[in-house]
Amino acid sequence: MAIKLRRRDFLKLVGAAGVAVSIIGVVPPIVRYTVPPILRGEMPRSKLVWEDCSPVKASELEANTHYLFYYPLVDTINTLLKLETPSGKPIRIPEMRIPSQMNPAMEPPAWLDGDLSENEIKRLEEISTGGGFFIYPPGVGPEGNIVAYNLICQHLGCPYPALRYYPPGTPVTTNPPEVGANGGVLHCMCHGSAYDPARGSIVLTPPTVKPLPAIKLEWDQNTDELYAVDVVGPTILGKVCNTCGKLVGPTVVVGVNKEPKKVQC
Repeated sequence: MAIKLRRRDFLKLVGAAGVAVSIIGVVPPIVRYTVPPILRGEMPRSKLVWEDCSPVKASELEANTHYLFYYPLVDTINTLLKLETPSGKPIRIPEMRIPSQMNPAMEPPAWLDGDLSENEIKRLEEISTGGGFFIYPPGVGPEGNIVAYNLICQHLGCPYPALRYYPPGTPVTTNPPEVGANGGVLHCMCHGSAYDPARGSIVLTPPTVKPLPAIKLEWDQNTDELYAVDVVGPTILGKVCNTCGKLVGPTVVVGVNKEPKKVQC
């Protein structure tokens, strides 16, 4: 009698296990339908225009000037920069592997030399903390020195004007002080994070450990016009995804040293 009970119990256990396996097999499809995955939406291809709706021309941009525009969402502000040394030498920006997580470089920005040497690019490998790399796009325009970055700090999300560009010759207080002593940095006044726009916005000073998202630009050599076409790097801070929200349209307005007016072009 005892043996029959044990067999019966065994069969019950086998049956229960079969039911459990069946449920496990059914749950994932149910979850997929009830909680759909967040997918990366299609990025808009947006022409950069001035407030009078005329196209922004790459060759007409002034060096080291703080241009502002919204992309890819109507509430995510960015800076457009044409980088040059104080002597007027364009800083050509190559495609770079930027660490997704890094130790702050704690050094002055790369514009001081005017060129991105192999040693400076190799430095990006040294400050990585092993979180992988993003492939940041090269600069565009006739001199390859036009770049764009999101202006929402990757530390706690302070936006422009707390996070802004300080051009060469415009010092800003940083820790250590030599990082911002001669300007040329993107600096957040909330908690002191500083980024290098000449090296894919790598972190120069803490507390942030992530670079700023880069706005990928396209330059039409025939018309000299500029387009914003994608976001590269970490997700814009405060967003579930870079396309989760109201997207901009086929044109985005650019302001000079100020937020652009919201006009329809």
